[in-house]
Amino acid sequence: MEPTTVTLDVREDIREGREPFRKIMDAVSHLRDGDTFRLIAPFEPRPLINMLSAQGFTAVVTRRADDDFEVVFSSAAATEDGNLL
Repeated sequence: MEPTTVTLDVREDIREGREPFRKIMDAVSHLRDGDTFRLIAPFEPRPLINMLSAQGFTAVVTRRADDDFEVVFSSAAATEDGNLL
C-alpha cells in the first residue's frame, strides 16, 4: 500500500478552546509505516514534537505566518521519498 499523508488542522479547535490532543494522538495511532502526519496549528507545538520524537518520529516545522505553523511528522524509518529504509 502506498504511503499517505494524514493532515489535521487544529487551529479552529484551539481558537474555540477545545484541546486537540486526543484528536492528534488518534490520527498518529492510525499511521502505517512510511505514512506522514501533517499538523496545522496556530503555534509551534514543542511538547508534541518532543513526545513524538521520543516515539521515533522526526518533525519538520514550517512557519507560514505569525500564528500559522505546519509540522510534518515522519517515521524515523522512512526516507525522504517515503520509502522505508
